[in-house]
Amino acid sequence: MKHIYVNLKRFDIPKELGGVNSLAPMQEWSSKIVKEVQDKLTDYENVEFAIFFPEAHLLPALQSLNKDSKLKVGCQSVYREDTSVGGNFGAFTSNRTANAMKSMGVTHTIIGHCEERNDKKRNNYNSTFLDDNSDTCDDSTVGLISSEYEQRIKNIKRRHI
Repeated sequence: MKHIYVNLKRFDIPKELGGVNSLAPMQEWSSKIVKEVQDKLTDYENVEFAIFFPEAHLLPALQSLNKDSKLKVGCQSVYREDTSVGGNFGAFTSNRTANAMKSMGVTHTIIGHCEERNDKKRNNYNSTFLDDNSDTCDDSTVGLISSEYEQRIKNIKRRHI
């Protein structure tokens, strides 16, 4: 199976504010992308295609998916800790937990994007995704969000597209 992952970074910001978006107004941006892309994927077999959106665009993107769409919607990161039944319900203020993303319907996430790795390195933060000794933005890890913490992050190395 081939895996195609597209990280749309902050491509939602309009040109007049220094961004590159001329596709649609901010509120309609991810819906337009999902509607146009998913229809073009119907002829492909054995391909997993996921688009990683900024958090504000996840619900409109998920709501635009057809029931049998081959397109998967991913978030651009998840926090290193998560909620747990009978344990930490946590506020996680300004952090995106995997369980929150899963409850929205998100199936994929980027783990340890180079910007996050570089920030952690500058602040001497010890984390498992820093062990790759990568100082560039060439590699990231894509994880699948599942029900158990140990299984939530299945690392699949991929090259930036």
